Amino acid sequence: MPKSVLICREGNETGHKIINCVAKETNHASEESLSVRLVGDNSDESNSFLKKAKINNCDNMQALIDTESSCCLLRISVAQKLKLKFERAVNKIYGFGNQKMPALTSIGRIKANIEVDNVKVENISIYVVPDDAQSVDLIIGRTWLDLPHIAYTKIGERVHIGYR
Repeated sequence: MPKSVLICREGNETGHKIINCVAKETNHASEESLSVRLVGDNSDESNSFLKKAKINNCDNMQALIDTESSCCLLRISVAQKLKLKFERAVNKIYGFGNQKMPALTSIGRIKANIEVDNVKVENISIYVVPDDAQSVDLIIGRTWLDLPHIAYTKIGERVHIGYR
């Protein structure tokens, strides 16, 4: 009489029972819930680095205070909506961790005033990027944050910006 063959119903493999199935373990691992913070999907209350900002005294737009970004970045749709004229500036912009492969390329550059929490900086360089490059209207980086008259701190869950 031939010996019966074990067939696992989980991985459709032969030679083992479902209790010993590697595919079963892999499937359970992939069902584990992982979460990351998506900047554009959070309210101001859930992400303390999101602020309302004005460019040239127009519109309150969503801005991300990014202390690790070396520059300020603006979505092209916002630049167009505000009728901001930008000079052509094709610059490679790198993400963290990889300085050999650029994350994106800018479309242009404008000089404008940025105001956050009643703190205003005039004539700052802002790179214009494709809309799909970032989920917020404006990223405020170190060209704005590191100016000698700007101070910022995080107290509790809020980022505060003021004059020095």
